[in-house]
Amino acid sequence: MFFKKHTLLGALFIACMAVSTPSIAQTYPEQPITMVLPFPAGGVTDVVARLVAQEMQESMKQPVIVENRPGAGGQIAAHRVKNGKADGHTVFVAATEMFAINPTLYQDFSFDPIADFQPVTTLVTSPLVLVVPQDSPINSVNELIAHSKNQEKGIDYASQGIGSIGHLLGGLFIEKTGAKLVHVPYRGSSPALQDVMSGRVAMMFDPIITTSPLIKGGKLKPLAIASEKRSALLPDVPTLAELGIDGVDAGVWFGAVVKKGTPEPIVERLNQEIVKAMESSKVSQRFTEQGLEPIPMTSKQFGNYLERENTQWIPLVKASGARVE
Repeated sequence: MFFKKHTLLGALFIACMAVSTPSIAQTYPEQPITMVLPFPAGGVTDVVARLVAQEMQESMKQPVIVENRPGAGGQIAAHRVKNGKADGHTVFVAATEMFAINPTLYQDFSFDPIADFQPVTTLVTSPLVLVVPQDSPINSVNELIAHSKNQEKGIDYASQGIGSIGHLLGGLFIEKTGAKLVHVPYRGSSPALQDVMSGRVAMMFDPIITTSPLIKGGKLKPLAIASEKRSALLPDVPTLAELGIDGVDAGVWFGAVVKKGTPEPIVERLNQEIVKAMESSKVSQRFTEQGLEPIPMTSKQFGNYLERENTQWIPLVKASGARVE
């Protein structure tokens, strides 16, 4: 009798779950959705999030708010989502650094991008471009490598900061080519690019979204793209792979995640809405104008992608010796 009673209860529980699971997706969202960003307003991530948010709120009939919480390598923004409810109403939208670099770079990092969050989808990627000053006598990657080897102390290369993608990609470039480069970290792209343009620093790897306007304005000279394929914004600039330098391939990418434990139907609904927003003509046109390539994925695909990115970047961070207290 005891067994029959509990078997019946178990069957009723499963039946209730089967009924309630679809209803979760049907009633979601029940309140405004907040996209929490680890960057200040006006940056690349902010522009991407606001474009997508505007399309989403028209489709989902709820406000989609973009909330900027910069600082601590993404930890402040991440905790806003991690410490909230697992109901899909707060979404962490961040970049490569927060998902694959900073957990190893920072001595005491307070969240695990894989263990603490459920992937929703990747958003866009922006390849990095190897640039030198416009008036530099160097006109090719081979010339750059040869020139660096002829200098007793090598040549300087700027980056967006210690442990940034520009820093790590520079280290990978050294490993693959034998170039003699000395790292000069800055606080962000803008001051670094200023010193490259002025000739104070010889070269830099920086995303095409920030370098393209300066290249077209005659202030920077592009030598190569660190990507699998050429960029539509700079179609005449070869990839490093085309030049015989394999494995120096990286771009800044952005993705969206929610708190671990968020019901699968909600994750799936968010995925569908974000992807649909990115596919709208208005958003896709803006992405193209800025050199951003949409890379939508399913939740599972994004999870696999996160693991691959961590496999790529963790050894590079460790090899660089870069640490942030």
